[in-house]
Amino acid sequence: MAVSSAPASGFGAVLDALAQRQLLVVSGKGGVGRTTVAALLGLSLARRGRRVLVATVGLDDRLAWMLGHRTLSETPSVAGPGLFVQRVVPTVCVREYGTMVLRSERIAGAVFDSAPIRRLVRAVPGLDDFAVLGKIWHEAVRARSFDVVVFDGPATGHLRYTLGIPQAILKAVRVGPLPREAQAMQASLEDPMVTQAVLVGLPDRWPLTELGEMAASLRSESRVHIGGIFVNGTWPELPAFQAGPPALDPDGQVARMLAATNVVAQQAARQRGHVETWLAGEQEAGRRVPPVVPLPWRFQGFAGLADVEDVLATLEPRRAA
Repeated sequence: MAVSSAPASGFGAVLDALAQRQLLVVSGKGGVGRTTVAALLGLSLARRGRRVLVATVGLDDRLAWMLGHRTLSETPSVAGPGLFVQRVVPTVCVREYGTMVLRSERIAGAVFDSAPIRRLVRAVPGLDDFAVLGKIWHEAVRARSFDVVVFDGPATGHLRYTLGIPQAILKAVRVGPLPREAQAMQASLEDPMVTQAVLVGLPDRWPLTELGEMAASLRSESRVHIGGIFVNGTWPELPAFQAGPPALDPDGQVARMLAATNVVAQQAARQRGHVETWLAGEQEAGRRVPPVVPLPWRFQGFAGLADVEDVLATLEPRRAA
């Protein structure tokens, strides 16, 4: 599986498959473009006619402005046709979970708005993460408020911890509403027709190795299926050029332009080599390799929705047209 194969058709095929799932968990190391990928997924899935919520635990508003919205709120807000965005706040999720368990918003408010209970909630290890996961799971699976929920989750290490909480609860608690919720969540996480993870990394040796390790741990520990690996920041593949005779380029402008072009070509070749070497190693080790999708490096960065749409048009030109 070579990353140099047609990226547009690869992206479209992977998105068609992901569109049939209810919960997509996006993760990767910090700074690799998780939020960018979450925005691309949300916009592309909405254009496939799905009703999509893109939810994030991030504290800034990048997800909002990347999808043409000003800020994120604690409730879903419209970002486009069939597309909604939301910030998931742990304390709010804990209260919402309490409302469901107690079956009364008034009682839950009285309980969880009290200072002693708030201090107790903060002191319980993993409760915030369980409440966040429960909120996302509820919207995607139990309430079916949306066709697809794209969760712009925490970085890889924290995500492994979060996804492991339902199993930890099942080992520690035998009766009551908590293990029932944990069992339902775990069943959804293990069902590849319901939940899939989307991992994001960079086209370099060590980030790719970490992605492979992350995929293996999600499968073995959390039993989550990997729907795709998105390799972000792929440089365009260009032919290498040789400068002509100096007499034809007396001021050296053409030579400088060709040198810059060759730098891009060399970087693209290095990236391709890293990806192909990593894929070969994964296959030789007998590990199942999820679909690998390259995403182009955007030299000018992202300033808003127009930039996300521009990348999406590159990946899916026919659908954009």
